[in-house]
Amino acid sequence: MGVETTAVLTEMDTPIGYAIGNSLEIIESLECIKGKGPSDLENITCAQGAVLLCGARIAKTQEEGEEMIRKTFQDGSALDMFLKILKNQGVKRETLESLRRGDYDKVFAKPKYVENITSKTSGVIEAVNALALGKATVLLGGGRQLPGDEIEPAAGIKLFRTKGDKVQEGDILAEVHHDGRLSTALRARIDEAFTIGTSSKPFKRVLAVVKAGQDTEDYEVYRKRS
Repeated sequence: MGVETTAVLTEMDTPIGYAIGNSLEIIESLECIKGKGPSDLENITCAQGAVLLCGARIAKTQEEGEEMIRKTFQDGSALDMFLKILKNQGVKRETLESLRRGDYDKVFAKPKYVENITSKTSGVIEAVNALALGKATVLLGGGRQLPGDEIEPAAGIKLFRTKGDKVQEGDILAEVHHDGRLSTALRARIDEAFTIGTSSKPFKRVLAVVKAGQDTEDYEVYRKRS
């Protein structure tokens, strides 16, 4: 049909960034467009944004498009545009200023409880099970099990360590934000989502940008920037 198609292949076994849950993810996204977010979140955002810029003929190459997106994070124009969108949707000025300054406690509800998950051993984090942590967040109230369930915006999991990080026994792996739903069994499930061993392999979030119609050897591969 003549439709130009591009796919961004990514590693999704590991949570993107360090935040899981409604408010936590919004805060992390704001920090990202301020140029202060986790590198893997920034890289995947730039890669996907660059595909759109190339498709619209605004950028000539994937690399140029990624740098254009990254520049908007660094010079503040991405944040300015996002706040402008919020303003046009009726968000109050004081809320916009709080988001700009990073005064997130003035905008987002605080969790009733914050509990740490700590490492039981020393080593290297070989895997972080994104699906397991996502399901745990649902059980904390961060998602719906039934259509009528209410969402607890403050519920979620904030990672302190992720795949490839070295840890010592007793190090904090994650914070669990909840309203009282963290049972012993659920705490164990969150703890088991972290696999700690001795293998240290490079972690690549963006594996490849694949353009339809190109031979395999011409695929553009973008590896995670350290």
